[in-house]
Amino acid sequence: MKAYMLQQYSYHMWANEQVFRHVESLPAEVFLKEVQLGFSSVAEAMAHILAVDEIWFARLKGESPVGLATTSFTSVRQAAQSFRQLLQENLDYLKEQEDFHRIVSYKSIKGEPFHNTVVEIIQQVVNHGTYHRGNITTLLRSQGYKGAVTDYVAFLRAK
Repeated sequence: MKAYMLQQYSYHMWANEQVFRHVESLPAEVFLKEVQLGFSSVAEAMAHILAVDEIWFARLKGESPVGLATTSFTSVRQAAQSFRQLLQENLDYLKEQEDFHRIVSYKSIKGEPFHNTVVEIIQQVVNHGTYHRGNITTLLRSQGYKGAVTDYVAFLRAK
Protein backbone atom coordinates (compact mmCIF):
# COMPACT_ATOMS: atom_id res chain seq x y z
CA MET A 1 0.00 0.00 0.00
CA LYS A 2 2.75 2.46 0.94
CA ALA A 3 4.60 2.01 -2.34
CA TYR A 4 1.42 2.49 -4.33
CA MET A 5 0.43 5.65 -2.48
CA LEU A 6 3.93 7.08 -2.85
CA GLN A 7 3.66 6.36 -6.58
CA GLN A 8 0.32 8.17 -6.73
CA TYR A 9 1.80 11.19 -5.02
CA SER A 10 4.87 11.04 -7.27
CA TYR A 11 2.50 11.14 -10.23
CA HIS A 12 0.90 14.29 -8.79
CA MET A 13 4.34 15.88 -8.52
CA TRP A 14 5.32 14.80 -12.03
CA ALA A 15 2.08 16.05 -13.59
CA ASN A 16 2.50 19.48 -12.01
CA GLU A 17 6.05 19.61 -13.36
CA GLN A 18 4.76 18.78 -16.83
CA VAL A 19 2.39 21.73 -16.63
CA PHE A 20 5.13 24.07 -15.42
CA ARG A 21 7.54 23.03 -18.16
CA HIS A 22 4.86 23.40 -20.80
CA VAL A 23 3.64 26.81 -19.62
CA GLU A 24 7.24 28.04 -19.33
CA SER A 25 7.68 27.22 -23.03
CA LEU A 26 4.80 29.54 -23.95
CA PRO A 27 4.84 33.36 -24.09
CA ALA A 28 5.15 34.77 -20.55
CA GLU A 29 1.78 36.56 -20.69
CA VAL A 30 -0.11 33.24 -21.04
CA PHE A 31 0.39 32.46 -17.34
CA LEU A 32 -1.29 35.64 -16.09
CA LYS A 33 -3.72 36.38 -18.93
CA GLU A 34 -7.29 36.85 -17.68
CA VAL A 35 -9.69 34.47 -19.40
CA GLN A 36 -12.56 33.85 -16.91
CA LEU A 37 -13.14 30.14 -17.48
CA GLY A 38 -13.77 28.98 -13.93
CA PHE A 39 -10.43 30.46 -12.94
CA SER A 40 -9.35 33.89 -14.10
CA SER A 41 -5.91 32.66 -15.20
CA VAL A 42 -3.49 29.76 -15.24
CA ALA A 43 -1.74 31.43 -12.31
CA GLU A 44 -4.94 31.41 -10.26
CA ALA A 45 -5.62 27.74 -11.03
CA MET A 46 -2.10 26.78 -9.95
CA ALA A 47 -2.42 28.83 -6.76
CA HIS A 48 -5.66 26.98 -5.98
CA ILE A 49 -4.05 23.55 -6.42
CA LEU A 50 -1.18 24.58 -4.14
CA ALA A 51 -3.50 26.02 -1.47
CA VAL A 52 -5.59 22.86 -1.33
CA ASP A 53 -2.48 20.66 -1.17
CA GLU A 54 -1.32 22.77 1.78
CA ILE A 55 -4.63 22.27 3.58
CA TRP A 56 -4.73 18.50 3.14
CA PHE A 57 -1.16 18.02 4.28
CA ALA A 58 -1.66 20.26 7.28
CA ARG A 59 -4.56 17.99 8.20
CA LEU A 60 -2.41 14.89 7.75
CA LYS A 61 0.12 16.40 10.15
CA GLY A 62 -2.55 17.16 12.75
CA GLU A 63 -2.62 20.89 12.10
CA SER A 64 -5.82 22.91 11.69
CA PRO A 65 -5.77 25.20 8.66
CA VAL A 66 -8.41 27.91 8.83
CA GLY A 67 -8.99 28.40 5.11
CA LEU A 68 -7.51 28.57 1.66
CA ALA A 69 -4.31 30.57 1.45
CA THR A 70 -4.48 33.50 -0.91
CA THR A 71 -1.24 32.90 -2.75
CA SER A 72 -0.85 34.74 -6.02
CA PHE A 73 1.92 34.00 -8.44
CA THR A 74 3.54 36.55 -10.72
CA SER A 75 5.50 34.04 -12.80
CA VAL A 76 5.59 30.38 -13.71
CA ARG A 77 9.03 30.14 -12.10
CA GLN A 78 7.68 31.44 -8.78
CA ALA A 79 4.78 28.96 -8.89
CA ALA A 80 7.08 26.06 -9.78
CA GLN A 81 9.43 26.86 -6.90
CA SER A 82 6.55 27.02 -4.41
CA PHE A 83 5.17 23.72 -5.65
CA ARG A 84 8.52 21.95 -5.69
CA GLN A 85 9.22 22.93 -2.11
CA LEU A 86 5.79 21.97 -0.75
CA LEU A 87 5.46 18.76 -2.73
CA GLN A 88 8.94 17.55 -1.75
CA GLU A 89 8.19 18.26 1.92
CA ASN A 90 4.95 16.33 1.57
CA LEU A 91 6.64 13.40 -0.17
CA ASP A 92 9.30 13.28 2.56
CA TYR A 93 6.50 13.24 5.16
CA LEU A 94 4.69 10.42 3.37
CA LYS A 95 7.88 8.35 3.11
CA GLU A 96 8.11 8.41 6.92
CA GLN A 97 4.54 7.15 7.38
CA GLU A 98 3.95 3.51 8.16
CA ASP A 99 0.17 3.37 8.56
CA PHE A 100 -1.60 4.62 5.47
CA HIS A 101 -4.90 3.34 6.89
CA ARG A 102 -4.58 5.65 9.90
CA ILE A 103 -7.69 7.72 10.50
CA VAL A 104 -7.17 11.47 10.29
CA SER A 105 -9.75 13.60 12.10
CA TYR A 106 -10.09 17.18 10.97
CA LYS A 107 -12.54 20.00 10.45
CA SER A 108 -13.61 21.27 7.05
CA ILE A 109 -13.11 24.91 6.19
CA LYS A 110 -16.72 25.38 7.37
CA GLY A 111 -15.83 23.84 10.73
CA GLU A 112 -17.58 20.49 10.21
CA PRO A 113 -15.82 17.42 11.67
CA PHE A 114 -14.72 14.69 9.27
CA HIS A 115 -12.52 11.58 9.30
CA ASN A 116 -10.58 10.03 6.44
CA THR A 117 -7.67 7.64 6.11
CA VAL A 118 -4.29 8.77 4.85
CA VAL A 119 -4.97 6.74 1.68
CA GLU A 120 -8.21 8.61 1.08
CA ILE A 121 -6.58 11.97 1.62
CA ILE A 122 -3.74 11.22 -0.79
CA GLN A 123 -6.27 10.06 -3.37
CA GLN A 124 -8.20 13.31 -2.85
CA VAL A 125 -5.06 15.40 -3.37
CA VAL A 126 -4.13 13.53 -6.54
CA ASN A 127 -7.67 13.65 -7.98
CA HIS A 128 -8.06 17.32 -7.11
CA GLY A 129 -4.80 18.15 -8.88
CA THR A 130 -5.80 16.10 -11.93
CA TYR A 131 -9.14 17.86 -12.16
CA HIS A 132 -7.62 21.33 -12.03
CA ARG A 133 -4.77 20.50 -14.38
CA GLY A 134 -7.62 19.75 -16.81
CA ASN A 135 -8.96 23.24 -16.08
CA ILE A 136 -5.52 24.61 -16.94
CA THR A 137 -5.65 22.81 -20.29
CA THR A 138 -8.98 24.52 -20.97
CA LEU A 139 -7.47 27.89 -20.03
CA LEU A 140 -4.55 27.28 -22.37
CA ARG A 141 -6.75 26.11 -25.24
CA SER A 142 -8.87 29.23 -24.90
CA GLN A 143 -5.69 31.18 -25.64
CA GLY A 144 -4.81 29.01 -28.66
CA TYR A 145 -2.30 26.67 -27.01
CA LYS A 146 -2.28 22.96 -26.31
CA GLY A 147 -2.26 21.60 -22.79
CA ALA A 148 0.54 19.58 -21.23
CA VAL A 149 0.42 15.79 -21.37
CA THR A 150 -0.26 14.74 -17.77
CA ASP A 151 -1.98 11.37 -18.21
CA TYR A 152 -1.11 8.78 -15.58
CA VAL A 153 -0.02 6.33 -18.28
CA ALA A 154 2.43 8.96 -19.60
CA PHE A 155 3.92 9.13 -16.09
CA LEU A 156 4.26 5.35 -15.98
CA ARG A 157 5.90 5.30 -19.41
CA ALA A 158 8.31 8.06 -18.40
CA LYS A 159 9.50 6.03 -15.40
